[in-house]
Parts: sequence; structure tokens; C-alpha cells
Amino acid sequence: MQRDHVDLTNREREVLQYIIQNFIVTANPIASKTLIEKHNLNVSSATIRNDMNSLELKGYLDHPHTSSGRVPTELGYRFYVNSLMQVSRLSNEEQKVLDDFSETLVSDFDDAVQSAARLLARLSNLLAVTITPKLADGIFKRMELIELSSTRILIVLTIDSGLMRTLTIEAQTSIQRGNLEKIARVLNERLSGLRLNKISKKIGEMLADYEKDDDTGLIRIFIDRADSIFEDRQVRKFHFGGVEYIALQPEFSDLSNYRGIIELLEKEDLIVHLLEDNMDESKDAVRIRIGTENRLQQIEQCSVVSANYNIGSIRGTIGLVGPTRMDYARMVALVDQLAGRFNRVKFDT
Repeated sequence: MQRDHVDLTNREREVLQYIIQNFIVTANPIASKTLIEKHNLNVSSATIRNDMNSLELKGYLDHPHTSSGRVPTELGYRFYVNSLMQVSRLSNEEQKVLDDFSETLVSDFDDAVQSAARLLARLSNLLAVTITPKLADGIFKRMELIELSSTRILIVLTIDSGLMRTLTIEAQTSIQRGNLEKIARVLNERLSGLRLNKISKKIGEMLADYEKDDDTGLIRIFIDRADSIFEDRQVRKFHFGGVEYIALQPEFSDLSNYRGIIELLEKEDLIVHLLEDNMDESKDAVRIRIGTENRLQQIEQCSVVSANYNIGSIRGTIGLVGPTRMDYARMVALVDQLAGRFNRVKFDT
């Protein structure tokens, strides 16, 4: 859908921008008379119609059969986003809402990620998606081993961001507290500074020499259960908000379009494809995919605005899904600001 845009005159760019801005608000085709009246253009209606015809021939506008007005095409939106759009400034009230939300991040991160989806949906009136980071991408900081009973041990694993996970393991024999402290010390010395997913693959080599002298059998348990201890594939979570909002958008009065949204909510692999597939293509910038750029038939009539957020060395994603007619300038600002709130969180560890 990309092309060289040097074929647009300055007035055609202006006309395209005004048509898109008006269409975002009204969801109705925009006629030349509307542009002249709303934007005080010092040219005739015939001149604007000629510009609109030219933009249509070049692929930036479409002409619905039931109207004399024009609507933007994917190419029109793409040019607008790349070359004409200025990111909106959020209101003081919106900034305060985001600031208040930031205060909840440290106290309960998992709940905050879920709350972020609801907040983003409420501010945008679109479908919001948040994805928690993969703990296995984090860097090992420390591990505590806490005796629950003579054979039952609580593992508290902390990564560099300060995020933690806990799990319990059962030893084959009774283990004294002194041995627990000794093994924890060895694990912290050998594993500190390494990514958890690397530890899960290499821990046997890292602890081979110490395992020979470990009569508790605990080191063997860590080696045998490395995948469940360090990978934790079930920890990644997807949260949604705003299904009730997006259903009110006029584009989704067409059940075939709305059915695609429902399928997106029901199939986790579609969300993975939509948001995670390109997490590394633009590490910090907000990404915008318009219509068929999403490469998902279910949402060919939708656009997606997403950004990564970073908690230490691990990365999650937040995003908005809505009609291609969405207010891109404001949605980019919302996603960028919310991702920035996550990025600035400092955990006490």
C-alpha cells in the first residue's frame, strides 16, 4: 500500500487532510461544499471537486455510489498518517487520569495491566488490548528458597525489573534450612545476570559440578524442572476492554465486520499475530496498521494502533483496534502516553 506521494499538489494534500478529518467525525462521505464551508477555502466548489476527482484517480479517495461525496481509502489514510497527521495533545483531564493510573502500577502490576485495557478503551471508545510481558525474557536477579515444611519449598524468583513469580516444589527427602540457604547462594552466584530462557536451557551445564556434591537432590529438581521454574509459559496474559464501545461504531452495524472482532476476542493466536508478530520491528515507536496491512481477513476493515512497553528487560504490548476511520492523531497520543507510564515504573526490590 506504500507509494511515492510526490504526485500530490499542496492543495490536494490539504483537501485530503480535511476530508479525512471530517470523515473521522461524521462517518459520512464528504462533499466539496462541506469543505468550503467548514474550512473557508478561497476556491470554487468546482475546483475542489476537480481536486477530489484527482485524488480518487490516484487512489487516495473513493466515491460511494449512493453519495456525491468522497471517503478515504487505505492509501489515503496511510498518506495522512505518514505525512499530514499531527499527534494530538491530550487534555489536562486525560493526563490526570493517566497519572492516577500510574500510581497503581507498582502496587499490583498484573491487575494494572488488566486495568490498562479498560482505561484505554474508556478513553478511546475502541477495543483495547494489553499483553503482559514474558517473564522468561527477564534477567535473573535473585532467588529465595523458603521452607514451608520439611520437604515443601517456596521459590521466590525476582527478575531485574523487580517483578516476581512464586511456586512451590517438593523435595524427595527432608532438607534442612542451612542446606536451603547454601543452595540458594549457589543458584544466585551461578545464575545472576542471565536471561531466564537461557537458564532453562543451560542450567544442567551451569550446575553440573555442584550437583555431584549435592546430597539433598534439590539441584537435580531445579535441573529437571527448569522449564516450569524459569520459562513459565502460562504467565503471558491477554486483556481486553471496550467490546461495548466498538459495537457502537457505525462500521460494525454490519454483522460481518463485527463478527471479525468477536473472532479476534475468541482466538488467542489471532491476537498474537496481530500485536506480537512485530514487537521488535519498532521497539519504542507507536505502530499503525491500516486495514489489509494487518494481514488478517477478520479485521480488514479495522486499523490497529499499538506500542511496546518495557518493564526492565521484558516487554509487553498495548494496542487499540477500531475502524479505519479512527482518530489516528488522538489514538497515537493515548497509546504512546499509556506505554510511557509503564516505561517509567520503578519497582522496589
